[in-house]
Formats: sequence, structure tokens, C-alpha cells
Amino acid sequence: MPERKVIHYFQWLRALGAVAIVLLHAVITIQVVQLPMPEAMGLANGLMTITLTRWAVPVFFMMSGALMLDPAREMGWAKTLRHVWRLGFVLLTFGFAFCLAEVYVNDGGLSARGVGEAVLRLVGQRSWDHMWFVYQLLGFYLVTPLIRPWVAQASREELGRVTLVTCILLLGLKGLSMLTGRYSIYYGFEVPHCFAYYLLGYYVHTYLELDRRWVALGVASLVATIVLWRPLGCSWATDPNRGVVAGYSVLVMLLAKRYLERPVEAHWPVGLLADYSFGIYLVHPALQHLMVMVPAFVALPVALVEVLLTVVPLVLSVPIVWVLRHLPGFADKV
Repeated sequence: MPERKVIHYFQWLRALGAVAIVLLHAVITIQVVQLPMPEAMGLANGLMTITLTRWAVPVFFMMSGALMLDPAREMGWAKTLRHVWRLGFVLLTFGFAFCLAEVYVNDGGLSARGVGEAVLRLVGQRSWDHMWFVYQLLGFYLVTPLIRPWVAQASREELGRVTLVTCILLLGLKGLSMLTGRYSIYYGFEVPHCFAYYLLGYYVHTYLELDRRWVALGVASLVATIVLWRPLGCSWATDPNRGVVAGYSVLVMLLAKRYLERPVEAHWPVGLLADYSFGIYLVHPALQHLMVMVPAFVALPVALVEVLLTVVPLVLSVPIVWVLRHLPGFADKV
């Protein structure tokens, strides 16, 4: 079965998503190290990250699902397992290195016991926070050959109904559970909540087009996320697992589908960022951590710190990934 051509708007979304994730983690890093910040800047940062960045992880999951579940693409067990191995390799290298770094910082050095603790952290999905995306995507890839045959023969109506129910069970009820404050509402079966985005992505890419309904839903989703975050103080609303940002993420994907289905070759920075997006995702948090360990750096005005935490890791990640791609084993992994 022949491979489909490059989906150009996916390339744009990968590039824009890479920038969005680095910006999001820059803001989070500032919060973690508790740099003093004027209240107005804190409010502006929150609005900026919700609007410019919180769509990125759901869209990355949706793009993966759109590609992996597409019946027009050859995706047998052999090819699927190559994708699985790519993520497994990343966890065994980057993920384990991050675990070792965590143990080293906590213990003030490395020992045999510390290495064992790092191994336990790795298999227990307790590498650095941003690696949760890799852990979940690996699991989604593993179940892909089991659900592709159904997706291939399902009608649009059947796929739409199942996708809607999946979103309600995995995302909607998770958000409602958070609103109760005390109870976790039963949602049917133990599947990571973001699997809903993986299934939703194929439906959005294959069947949906931008229209007033999706604009209205996306804007309502964005407004709901902002209102829940502030003034209601429900910071969990920005978490993609809670589903509040799902409608907004679908809107971003549909906007790209409408307006960005054009080759990136004429825009070389976009093409570069798209090509290096996964590697940038893996590498940039380490650079941000190193930067805030420098006292002179964190003593700068907080607005400048935020800009530098975004720009410097984004720029430096590209040559680092380029070097990694020239190391044995890494070429087709990052």
C-alpha cells in the first residue's frame, strides 16, 4: 500500500508546537524556581500560556493518531514496532539519563544503589515530567494494530459516535471529577485520558472542516479554560487530561488544516523546527534547568529571564539534536 504524501499543515503544527512547548516550560520553570513576579505579569503569563501553548500536546497526540490510524498508510506490526522501538530507545537513553540526573541531585552523587533507583524511576514512569508524553505515546502505538482494522471498516457515523463517547469517558468525566473536588467519576476502563486525542485526531483530519460550529466550540473551550483557571482558581483546567482545552485544540488543528496546507520548504525556519521538533521536545528542559542554576542569570529581570529561557533552549536544541543524529543509534530516533 503506497504511503501518502507529506501533510503540510502537520509540518506547520510540529514547528509551532515545538515553540509553544518551549515557551510553556519556560514559564513553568520560572514558577518552579519561584522567581518574584509582578501580579500583572503572572496574569499575563497565564493568559499567554493558555492561549499560545496549551493546545500543543493535544494536537501532537491528534497528529500521531491521524497518521497511525490512517488505513491508507501501511502500518503492520513490523512498522508499528519500529515506532515503538524509537520511543523505547528514547526512554532508555534520554529518560534514563534524566532519572540518573535526578538521583545525582537528590543524593549528591551516584552509587550502585542510586543507579538501581534510577532504573526503578524509569520503569515506574518517574523520569522528568515532560517524558510523560513519550510513555503514553508508546502505549498508544502498541494498541494501534488492534484498533486499526476497526477504524478501517468503520463508517464516519460509527467512528464519530465512538470518538465522542471516548472523549466523554476519558476527558469529560475526568474534568467533572475535578469539579466535584472529592469524587472520581467512573469512566469505564483504565486507559490514559489522552488516548481520546489519539483517536480524535484521525476523525478531525479525515472528516472535519473549519466552520462556525467549530469556531464557537473552540472559543468556548478557550474561555472556559481561562475562567476556570482564573477567577475560579481551578488550575487543573489547563491540563490536557481534563479535556477543557480539547475544543480549543481541535480549533487550532482545523485552522491549520484550512490555512497552512502549504509546503514548508519556502519557510526554512519552519521546516527546520518541524524536522527537529521531537528532539527539541526532549532536549530543551535540560537547557532550561541548567540556565536557572546560574545565580547571575536568575538575578536578571524576570521578563528577560522568561525570554531567554524560551529563545536560548529553542536555538541551542537544534545543533544539539544535529550532533545526536550523527551518533550511532540516534540518527532516526530524534
